[in-house]
Amino acid sequence: MRWFIGANEGTPQDVTRQVPSQRTERTPRQQPWWRSPGTWGDRRTGAPPAASALGLRRALALFGVVFCGVVGGLFAVADHTAPAVALMVIGATALIDLIVIHRRMVTQRRSGSPRP
Repeated sequence: MRWFIGANEGTPQDVTRQVPSQRTERTPRQQPWWRSPGTWGDRRTGAPPAASALGLRRALALFGVVFCGVVGGLFAVADHTAPAVALMVIGATALIDLIVIHRRMVTQRRSGSPRP
């Protein structure tokens, strides 16, 4: 019995015949503007790259230091050691971030850049 035209039943041709290649070779073309290297907004708008938001980063780091210090202290007083240690580590990380932010802001002021 023939299941499809051109194949004999029980031969390898009816099971393992070659499938034609379905992919074609693409010619190289120019990448769209959203995939081109560089900063995001400058190619469309001509705007300069955005400056670092050190003021916002400083406020968030300060909040992290205060919040993690207070809540970690409350956990330590209540004898919940694991959350207290975790919050103190996060608070220490935020404190180090505050030091880095301060050094960058000092460097920006010395170079004459505007304040964030």
